[in-house]
Amino acid sequence: MPNPPQRSPLNTLLCLLTGALTAVGFGAARADDPNPYYIGGSASVAHDTNVYRLPSSTGDTSYSVGLLGGFDQQIGRQRLYASGTLQDTRFQDLKKLDHTNYSLNAGIDWATLYSLSGTLSHTSSQSLYNYGGSNTIQSNAKNLERRNETVARLRYGGASLLSLDTSFTHRKQTYSDPAYKFNALDQNAVSVGLTYRPRSSLTLGTALRYTKGNYQLERDFDRKDIDLTANWIPSGRSTLYARLSYGERTSRNGVSAFDFTGTTGQLKWTYQPTGKLTFVTSFNRDSGAESGFINGQQAGTFGDESRLTNALSLNTTYAVTSKIRLDLNLYANRRSLVFGTLKGHDALRSAMLVATYKPLRNLSLSCNAGRDSRSASGQVSFDYGNNSVSCSAQITLQ
Repeated sequence: MPNPPQRSPLNTLLCLLTGALTAVGFGAARADDPNPYYIGGSASVAHDTNVYRLPSSTGDTSYSVGLLGGFDQQIGRQRLYASGTLQDTRFQDLKKLDHTNYSLNAGIDWATLYSLSGTLSHTSSQSLYNYGGSNTIQSNAKNLERRNETVARLRYGGASLLSLDTSFTHRKQTYSDPAYKFNALDQNAVSVGLTYRPRSSLTLGTALRYTKGNYQLERDFDRKDIDLTANWIPSGRSTLYARLSYGERTSRNGVSAFDFTGTTGQLKWTYQPTGKLTFVTSFNRDSGAESGFINGQQAGTFGDESRLTNALSLNTTYAVTSKIRLDLNLYANRRSLVFGTLKGHDALRSAMLVATYKPLRNLSLSCNAGRDSRSASGQVSFDYGNNSVSCSAQITLQ
């Protein structure tokens, strides 16, 4: 009997979105929200002065068109949601970098009558590898990065004074370029902890976290952490979140260069002085694979294996009018890197200004200009600089 045909991720994405939108469409008459789904399209043009983020610059212009869709449906105590994008990108000169991006985010938030609640979510994406950021290989080969993450959380206690929280996270990253195959990561993490709410404006938590990671070329590791967290709302304009962790990362194959014992954590402050202006400041300190997920930055090569990464970001949003918004995003990090017997440091700095105009409720136009640069010491990383500009349009029907 012949084997059934294999379905590509793109076909799977389209089938999931079509099925989800159809199901929600049939159930819309019984839903709390009369119109919980949307569908749309996008188009953009971008120019980079240093596409590969190398010491020697190669600039190019790219053009993209895409589809998007999703839904967010409340059904009693449960909430179902899904969203996805599909985008085709073509380069003007660097034809070998032409590619298709996709992303899928789906999940369910659920609750019962007996103080039991939880979430189950899954994200999947494919994109052209971010040659900057954490890349330390000087390469101009096409490299597609694929990411999958599944998260399951369970809480017993609801909004009571004390609750029990558990979670399981699975992450997997693969790369199309064989030069990056040793950075393919398969990682599982389990966390069990308690959350204490002495008052509505303050939430305290503690948890034990265990992570098991598998890299290629026998560079597997175990990581154990103790997490202390706090979320404080001192006023209606300000929110503070803090996480302090102490743990150790040890290699299961004797590659002690990547071992780490010490303190990591995060401090995030959201401040809204006026109804039009918002600041979000965040400081992150983490090691190993976790550093590749700081602020959603794309992971890559030795950045995943960095012994330590300190990162600072500031995101500012200003609503000029009801239709015009300005965003300023600043980001900087410093990494401690190890590769065999080689050691070094590098520092990344980036800035981006985004202007968004919404002439209609379902039409959005935006342009952005950015600059990022990196300086390195030692033989593990290298310097580069890049300027970028892009403009896009997006229309949605809901």
